[in-house]
Amino acid sequence: MNYKKYYEKHKQTVKYAALAVILITAGGFYVSGKNKPQGEDTFVKVQESSADYGISEEDITENIYVYVCGDVLEPGVVECPAGTRMYEVVEMAGGVSECADTSSLNMAGVLSDGDRVYIPCESEKISGNAGTADSADMLVNINSATQEQLMSLPGIGSSRAADIISYRNSNGRFERIEDIMKVSGIKESAFNKIKDYISV
Repeated sequence: MNYKKYYEKHKQTVKYAALAVILITAGGFYVSGKNKPQGEDTFVKVQESSADYGISEEDITENIYVYVCGDVLEPGVVECPAGTRMYEVVEMAGGVSECADTSSLNMAGVLSDGDRVYIPCESEKISGNAGTADSADMLVNINSATQEQLMSLPGIGSSRAADIISYRNSNGRFERIEDIMKVSGIKESAFNKIKDYISV
């Protein structure tokens, strides 16, 4: 058989057949790529990005700062995760001393950023703390309390206690516990923290 003559006679048909094969092959690659599960490339890119920047759950955990003082072995500011309870933050401060009295404290209470935890000694006359008051005698009388007694209230530091004393010296006694909100810096949120522990 003379292949040269056969090719000359049918070369147009051979060209079309070859072109058809190329188009079918290219179409197969296109369909394969189009049917690739969506989001696969995006997932890989996000995963690589997180690894590149070293992002972990610890990096996004919210921490709070609580001041622990009184009869603890290592008083000071403690950094702890949000949702930490009072007994846990006391342990972070080295635990309590032998003469500490925690009976009036809610050791299971959840703390907030900026809270002050004061652990009294058994020898102290407890005028007011973060625990639940059982009688009026255990409440802090905001008309007669000293600066130290006022500082035993949740969220009341030395400067805010001084503001309370300064206000009552200038304006007279508080007629009701809500009047303490007239003191600069004590708004409703601060009042709600101390209202169960104060009296007039």
